[in-house]
Amino acid sequence: MALQVVGYNGMFPKMLREMLDRHPMTGARTTLKELAEAIGIRQQTVSLYKNGETQPTPETLVKIAEFFGVSVDYLLTGISSQNKPIQEELGLSEEAISMLKTAKATESFEGMTTLLDTLNGLLSDRDFYNFLDDVTFKAQQVKAVLDGQIDKSNMGAFDVEGYYIWDLQKYIEEFILKQLVKRGLSIEERTVKTNRLEPEE
Repeated sequence: MALQVVGYNGMFPKMLREMLDRHPMTGARTTLKELAEAIGIRQQTVSLYKNGETQPTPETLVKIAEFFGVSVDYLLTGISSQNKPIQEELGLSEEAISMLKTAKATESFEGMTTLLDTLNGLLSDRDFYNFLDDVTFKAQQVKAVLDGQIDKSNMGAFDVEGYYIWDLQKYIEEFILKQLVKRGLSIEERTVKTNRLEPEE
């Protein structure tokens, strides 16, 4: 099983560096020593893999994949054959799909809403998509004005930068408050109130 692309910019070295920086399952950083000890090779060898100076054997490749909780396909191509249909249909990145799987496996304290329930609530809420669209636009406005791409010559003393930043912050704050209300909470004057339906007489 020879790797198709070698060298520092090859796919395997690139994927290995990314996963060492951030473990796909835990989000933690992995040192060369930790990986070397886990799969039974020298630390210097891991460094050579990372820099694309040598290739792992098929057996070592499998061990690396198992350590990071990914498939060998993902190590070699950046795309898991298991996730490929999802990626093609939804356009999600491999990392996004992995994080969704992590959310499913994440346990919550008794009586608390699970991370997956929260994600389901957001992803099935049309307001969430409108929010993402609007925030992207507003963030681009802020960047444009900060980069001097907006003509302010006819705006007098009006604080354009301050307005766009305030508008973005206010919009995000209002969205969060609306989401809390949808989940039975309203924040008024620093007091958290639980909205409960009163029993009918």
